Amino acid sequence: MFRIRFLPCLFFSSCFAGLAAPLGVRAETARPVSAPASSGAVLEKVLLVSRHGIRSPTKPLATLEKKTGRTWSFWPVPPGELTDHGRANLALMGQFLQSWYAPLLPQTSAPCASAKAVFVWADSADTRTRQSGDILSHALTQGCTSTAQSLPAGQHDPLFNALAAGQAHLDPQRVMPPLTRAFQQDTTPDRPEAQAASALQAMFAPTGCQQRKGPCFTAPTVLSWKKGLPHATGGLNLSASTAENLLLEYEQGLPSTVFASSQMATDNDAARTRQLLAAVLPAHALQSDRLRRLPALAVPRGHVLAETLLTALAEQPVSLPDNSALPASARLILFAGHDTTLDMLATLFGLDWSFPDQPDRTAPDTTLAFELWRLPDGQKDVRFRVFHQSLEQLRQAQPINSQAGQGAPLLLHSRFCPNTAQAACTLDDLTLSVNKLKEQDL
Repeated sequence: MFRIRFLPCLFFSSCFAGLAAPLGVRAETARPVSAPASSGAVLEKVLLVSRHGIRSPTKPLATLEKKTGRTWSFWPVPPGELTDHGRANLALMGQFLQSWYAPLLPQTSAPCASAKAVFVWADSADTRTRQSGDILSHALTQGCTSTAQSLPAGQHDPLFNALAAGQAHLDPQRVMPPLTRAFQQDTTPDRPEAQAASALQAMFAPTGCQQRKGPCFTAPTVLSWKKGLPHATGGLNLSASTAENLLLEYEQGLPSTVFASSQMATDNDAARTRQLLAAVLPAHALQSDRLRRLPALAVPRGHVLAETLLTALAEQPVSLPDNSALPASARLILFAGHDTTLDMLATLFGLDWSFPDQPDRTAPDTTLAFELWRLPDGQKDVRFRVFHQSLEQLRQAQPINSQAGQGAPLLLHSRFCPNTAQAACTLDDLTLSVNKLKEQDL
């Protein structure tokens, strides 16, 4: 029988909106694949899903200034594009992944022979994801392949967004009620997301809510329906986007928009910014819970990728969006996408995670792994693992250290496992769970 086993994670934060309460936490030490957790187990295949590297804000700086009332630090690239610093960090992530999974690849002295076991597919919709795919392809093949596969540039790929690709559609009568309920949940002043809004209000515009057109980070959310999708405006949306842009600014190594008084950031500015980020990123997480991880939105958007992953885990032929087949020789497979890609998979596979050294659970370069292991008795397990870089590793472009607290990969526990004591379930159980979500929300 094919079983799916999800090992417990080191840190398990609150469950996403609309789903069951989170499971308990059990700590496990991350082990490289050369030392598997189950004695005698052999890693046969790994599927990776990653977020692109550090990018500039997707909105022009003039728009950010208008929305927040503050002049932002200058970025060296146009809105939404990868930076050179982001490319360097992503290459480090790729090198770490290649080293971690090196035992999986064929061991041969022939140059680039093992590159045939690596396959990278990138989202074609954005330049940053296509470039990220190229960087990771180069790193995972140790320079033998420098181009990821994808649909034509600018085309919507159903693997990363089935809604944009026209392979799923939202019914406002099914989406808006749970979304409205999610945004109507009480947010008391002592909750982290409320404190995040208050902190941003104090830093950016203390009297903004009293002004007619001033920035108000605590304004209520207003929901509407535009172009077949829900649209949210208000304080949480402003708080979430501002917090993420402050995080990207810090990781890029730019002077702090909030604290820097000169062109060069000081150590004191950096320390104060880290404290601010820890305080304000809960707003970004809450916005993701309500708009990205709500099943009514995540399932239609992500069901194509989820089905592709399940098919690959079952070792069945996989057809890609361009009608080509996933190479049979591929043992290390990576899909280069977005933070939204990771969010929708978290919902579809019953996952959640947090990091002690990185306040954003889907920060640039974060990579989710689906590992297929064969046990001595012939049964097969799948283990979930998430790789990330710490806040300072991203800021300083430092290599990943596999020790806890320094970007260590975490083993994850899915809430879909019926036997939480053993953290194991069958592939049929997992597929049934995904199908139930689909039936409810497609």
